[in-house]
Amino acid sequence: METVWNVVQAQVERTPEAVAARTARTYTYRDVAALAGDLGERIAAKVRPGSVVALDASSRFSGAVGILAVNAAGCAVLPLDRQSPPARRARVLDDARPALLLRELAEGEFALEGNGLPSPPREPDLGGIAYILYTSGSTGQPKGVMVGHEALIDRLAALAERPGLAAGESVLAMAALSFDISLVELILPLTVGASFTVVPEETRADPLTFAELVAGAAPDVVQATPSFWRMLTASGWTGAPGSRLWTGGETLTPSLARELLPRCGELWNVYGPTEGVLWSTAARVESAERISLGEPVAGVGLLAEESGELLLYGEGLAHGYLNLEELTAERFAHGDTPDGRRRVYRTGDRVRRGPDGALEFLGRLDSQVKLRGHRIELGEVEAVLEEHPEVSQAVVLVRDADRPDTAALVAFVVQHAEADLQGWLKDRLPPSHHPARITALPVLPRTTTGKVDRVGLAAGLAAGDQAEQAAEAPAAAPPGDIRALVAEAWRQTLAADVDEDTNFFDAGGNSVLLTVLQKRLTDGLGTRVPIKEIFRYPTVASLTDHLVRTETPK
Repeated sequence: METVWNVVQAQVERTPEAVAARTARTYTYRDVAALAGDLGERIAAKVRPGSVVALDASSRFSGAVGILAVNAAGCAVLPLDRQSPPARRARVLDDARPALLLRELAEGEFALEGNGLPSPPREPDLGGIAYILYTSGSTGQPKGVMVGHEALIDRLAALAERPGLAAGESVLAMAALSFDISLVELILPLTVGASFTVVPEETRADPLTFAELVAGAAPDVVQATPSFWRMLTASGWTGAPGSRLWTGGETLTPSLARELLPRCGELWNVYGPTEGVLWSTAARVESAERISLGEPVAGVGLLAEESGELLLYGEGLAHGYLNLEELTAERFAHGDTPDGRRRVYRTGDRVRRGPDGALEFLGRLDSQVKLRGHRIELGEVEAVLEEHPEVSQAVVLVRDADRPDTAALVAFVVQHAEADLQGWLKDRLPPSHHPARITALPVLPRTTTGKVDRVGLAAGLAAGDQAEQAAEAPAAAPPGDIRALVAEAWRQTLAADVDEDTNFFDAGGNSVLLTVLQKRLTDGLGTRVPIKEIFRYPTVASLTDHLVRTETPK
């Protein structure tokens, strides 16, 4: 059985001394192969082929080494989400039951651990699986998507053709390892003789230092979500004329496309669910007036049903969901396609044909949403809220769904007594799944059929937001009053009342609003406030005390 490790090894033999990766140091193809090969032998000495091996790493370079090493040992890699709270991580591990965990010690170095993992481990029966990634599940239990070696190899080869990556080119690597698109940044370059440059976490969070990195590294390809590009353009980024920008994971709006087109060499809109294996379609965007899903990459077929649901077919689909045979049979059914009877994946995405025949994305047919690149089942958040002993019912909606810059989750609950529901969620769901607001109601409104009136709740929410926006804004902070200036920046950015203990991120702050907040603070204080300091001091009081203590304002 051929694995992506075999493909990379073949490239190592062709260009052993070529640059493969750049972090604080530079690694050649020979260096990467030596690290991954040695680690693969250590794994093979511990577990049998077909086992699941969990990967716990923060460094993107270590992630690449770990993925290749697990594949070299004939095992399936399970990248863990480092932002997941312990309870959700435990659910994932209990479902996957890995035989081994790779814990990063330093860049490219790992400890092999078995203690603390669920026992007994899963039988080594996943020999055809390259990786497992867990996505949000509507029942409250994340579901593991299994992708085979052949599907992964074929999809990487297809992406090398379109949107395209050639030997000697470079890619920025900044996606979290728990997102499948990290494989596009880390593994795709190594299969074609290209290289990747790792973006430090603090650089990714600060648009000004990120812009400096891009200017210095001059990457050929930069891949990011629309939310990230909005954050960057809001900071005043002038662009990278020599780079090809890939944007996916969320809807690319015409307004954002107009911002990006003059700032890059090429702009590509890419689309693909985890079950479709990395990106399934790609469209070169040449005009902001017409944005489509584009053409399917090699090995992918597209079919739009009368309902508008988009179906993917072809050999390059995931095997299905781990431990969920019924759901796998439902979502990966066989059906009639223009190419005969084939296995198809029902995406749940709604599309339509434009005048030129191209498919346009219209949204979801179910309650799954995408916020800032994160795939979220509203049902999962509702289920976790309803697990609280004081909550009998919960409904989660998206506020400002048509305004990506300010879109956020909001929840309505029926609860028996006061409870710290935000704290409950922090222990069980990653930050991307936390509602910006939780409102307690004596009873949830119902339609005439007895179902929860989600439309009515959404209408009331929109009316409330409009009333807040129409309210008279307080007077600006007196000059020189740092605490009042910081509080005013918080209030204006969040468009909400705040006090000294308001946590920017708990109150709905996101990556785009973070950039807006940084600019307001910088303009008001007369000196730049690094984004990492806002992360470290996320309340009005803590940031003010830090600024006074360090005498940052001039």
